[in-house]
Parts: sequence; structure tokens; C-alpha cells
Amino acid sequence: MNAKLEEEARKLSEEKGLPFEYVKQMLEFAERAADNSIDFPELPKPRPIPENTVILWAEEASELFKQIMSPISTPFPPVYTSTASSYSRTRKKIVKNIGCPHTEEPPDSIMEYIHGENGNAILIRRELIADLPVHSEHELHIHFEHFFWHELGHFYAINAETDNIHRYNAPGLVDDSPVYDAAIDGCGLSSKRRKQEGYWFWQEFIAEVIANHVSYTIRSSGDSYHPELIDWTVDVWGGIPEQLCNLLDETFFYYPSTLDEYTLAHYFAKLLTDDFTMLYVKAANECKLKIHSGAYPDEKIEPTCISDLPDDFQPHIWRLHEILLKQFNKEQFWLMDEDTLKKIGSCIGDMMIEKVKEMASWDEK
Repeated sequence: MNAKLEEEARKLSEEKGLPFEYVKQMLEFAERAADNSIDFPELPKPRPIPENTVILWAEEASELFKQIMSPISTPFPPVYTSTASSYSRTRKKIVKNIGCPHTEEPPDSIMEYIHGENGNAILIRRELIADLPVHSEHELHIHFEHFFWHELGHFYAINAETDNIHRYNAPGLVDDSPVYDAAIDGCGLSSKRRKQEGYWFWQEFIAEVIANHVSYTIRSSGDSYHPELIDWTVDVWGGIPEQLCNLLDETFFYYPSTLDEYTLAHYFAKLLTDDFTMLYVKAANECKLKIHSGAYPDEKIEPTCISDLPDDFQPHIWRLHEILLKQFNKEQFWLMDEDTLKKIGSCIGDMMIEKVKEMASWDEK
């Protein structure tokens, strides 16, 4: 211990009335902890999942998907895999071969359905699968299945279309109607822009809905599936509204001047089609949710978290809730028409306009 540190320790010991040796040890510890020159070894990155394992899991998941979803005439997409070093090269080759107009690489995408004029494919990044925060191979397999069913959901919804609404995702078709002008001038968004907003939401929503539908159909057919036995104590249901609130917060407040349609899609997919969340909503509406004391609350708990949003957003998001619930109750819920797509986009566009108005009012203040 250097003389300066020892002098500081003696001074603190006298001021605080603490044993000198104790203070000295604490100061020595603090000095060692502050030493940033120590090079700690970097944790090894997980090895990519073997390609034959990924292909086998994909084949098994595809067969389960085919057993549950109605048949379509389009052959299921071939599956390709990559590692960190081969990803860009593999993706560029697939995009070129199938004539996909979307050449930009999605950041950190574990799997991707790639659609083109000459075919389609699913690309799986094996090193990102290995990096998932799971505790066993069984848990990893379950996560893999859901992600893969989500990508098959993209494939299924696009190739089952009767109105070719996928054209609203084509590069160069974007209608850049200024949301700010629409909000301030009161002219609203164009019909085309509303359909585009609707499709950007819909493509992610329906893929996750299909994945949830396949997962629920399999799980609910098992002998151990008995939701009627759930005791709705707060430790059982408390995490669900927290997840829903987080999704809404990210939707409305992640970007300063617009909404995150991707996160909004996952909010509604969870709220309307995740079986445990649906059971939670049902229990809330039937006043079966218990609070910390184990008793039932005096008032019914609002399960969607929509009531926590600013008042100006609520009419539009409740309207969207009604449209999506009606759509999901259809036998072929994955088929979307242009009129409904425009209604979905109108709800989203109206919420975007409300956000811009709120920003403008703050600027005026």
C-alpha cells in the first residue's frame, strides 16, 4: 500500500471512528477494482448448431405445419443454412437466384423467408440459433420450431393470397406522403399509403399468428393441457401485462416521430392468438385474477394495457383490435383483402398523425 493511500486510510479512520485496518483494506480493494488494465478473457462464442441438426429440425417442423394448415399449391420453400462467415455470400446468391427485389440484409435475423419472382427460400443462421438464451437442447428445439413456423407463416400467407396484396411491399412503390403535412393540414394519408401501412403491419402479424396457431394446436392436443386447472394468482399472470405494456411502450415511444408497426404486430399477435395470454384475458374478464393477498380485486382488471396509453391513441387502437379480432375469427384467417388492409392501415395512420400532432403541440409550447 502506497504512503498516500495509507495516509488517506488513517484520516478516514479517525474521522469515521472505524478501525484503521478495516479502512485500509476497503481502500485497497477499491483501488484494485478500479484498475482497468487487467485483461479478462473473452467468453467463447457458442459453436453453430450442426447443419444436419438444423435441416432435420426444419423438416420435422414443416411436417407438423402441413398437418395443421390447409394445403396450398405452392411447394414449400427449400431451407438453406449459414454461419457468420458465409451469411452474406449465401444470402446474395439466394436473392439473385430467386429474383428477390429486397437486397438489404436484415440485422441479426435468426431466420428469414426470402420471396422472389422465381421462387422462395428460408435462410437460417446457425450461429445465432446457438446464441439463444436457453438452458437445454429441448428448450432450444422449441424456440427453433416457433421461429421456423413464423417464417413458414410468411411463406404461407403470401402464397395463399388471392388479391396479391404483397405488391405493397415492393421496393419503389412506397408512397412517401408526409405524415407531418397530413397531421397539420388535416388532409390525411393517401389511400395507397394507408394500404402500405396496413401491409407492413399485416405481414408480421399474420406470420406470428400462424406460428401461434400451429403451436397451440399441437400443445392443446396433449393429455397434459388443462388450462381449466390454472389458479390465477399474481405470480402466474403478473408477467403478462408487463410484457404487453412493454410492447405498447416500444410501439408508441421507441421512435420520436412515428410508430413501430413491427412491435405493434407482435403485441396484437400475443394478445389475440397466444393461448396463455388469451386465457389471461378471459380470466380477467371473468374477474378470476387474484392479487398479492390471494383475494380478488374490487374492480375488474383491464387486461390489454390499452387503457394506459394516451387518450388520443385509444379509439384507433381499439378499432384496430376489433378489426383483427374479426379477421382471426374467420375460418381462413390468413386471407386478407384490400378493403380490410386499408382499414388496418387507416388505424395505424391515424395513430401516427395523433403522435405528430402531439409533437407539434409540444413545439408550440
